[in-house]
Amino acid sequence: MTSKPLIAVSRCLLGDRVRYDATIKEYPLLLNFIKQHFKVISVCPEVEIGLTVPRAPVQLCGSTDNIHILGRDDPSIDITVNMQSYCQQRPPQLDSIHGYIFKSKSPSCGIENIPVHNNGEIISMTKGVFVTAILQHFPKLPITDELDLINHEHCEIFLQLVKKHQQNQTC
Repeated sequence: MTSKPLIAVSRCLLGDRVRYDATIKEYPLLLNFIKQHFKVISVCPEVEIGLTVPRAPVQLCGSTDNIHILGRDDPSIDITVNMQSYCQQRPPQLDSIHGYIFKSKSPSCGIENIPVHNNGEIISMTKGVFVTAILQHFPKLPITDELDLINHEHCEIFLQLVKKHQQNQTC
């Protein structure tokens, strides 16, 4: 019997109080799916670089080829260097994972449609900075977010992709 695949999951999706506004969002169906099928490593880039809970919200700024992570309401808050360093160091530490469930709409963990701001306007959409780092390090890693896992069919597809990735890593 094959052991449960190991996945990384955004900590806030597991019910940990790590969100910028210190709220806990409930995802009971997602939690049941995760507990039933996976072993988990929980990850929160913002907390792991030393940011507090609660904390000022941040957003992506600049351009898609020169992204900065600045305070949404106070642009003097700049976590770019700390997050860039984290994005170089953390992915290699996750080399045993078989998949990743990220938090949608996050400037670090959103897998799509994260706005890049410049002079008060949205100039483009991209992936979160940590997602980008993970995919650069693990280009074939199955990833998803909580919004994509809202129904049984999508959960089953992700599970099968993760199991296939697990098999490919053990061969």
